[in-house]
Amino acid sequence: MSVEKIKELISRNDQLGKLLGVSLVEVGEGRACAELKVGRDHLNAAGVAHGGAIFTLADIALAAAANSYGNITLLTNGNIQVFHATQEGDTLCAKATEISASRRLAHYRIEVTNGAGEQIAVYNATVYKTSAPLPESD
Repeated sequence: MSVEKIKELISRNDQLGKLLGVSLVEVGEGRACAELKVGRDHLNAAGVAHGGAIFTLADIALAAAANSYGNITLLTNGNIQVFHATQEGDTLCAKATEISASRRLAHYRIEVTNGAGEQIAVYNATVYKTSAPLPESD
């Protein structure tokens, strides 16, 4: 399956990503970039971007990068550190990069930046690589 088909498959089938308005900008083998424009619905009670929205953005970039080889991968461990609050109207960009991989595990680093290029968060994740191929998109 080509990386373009993987991008299309995740964009079409990730229901939470669609609900939040996450868009996959780029997908390549072991890497991906996803964006989210922070809207009113993404804010927490303090009036800044909800940590769950930032985590979801980073996790969708991870999913695209980790599944880019054509087989289903599943998160086994993920840790996010948020450094700065983000306001409504800002666009967040999550860039996922494969750090290392073995036959069954792969490790990724996802850096989340705002429109000014400031680092907002870092998400480190480990995925389990199954032997099951990704489903074909319709």
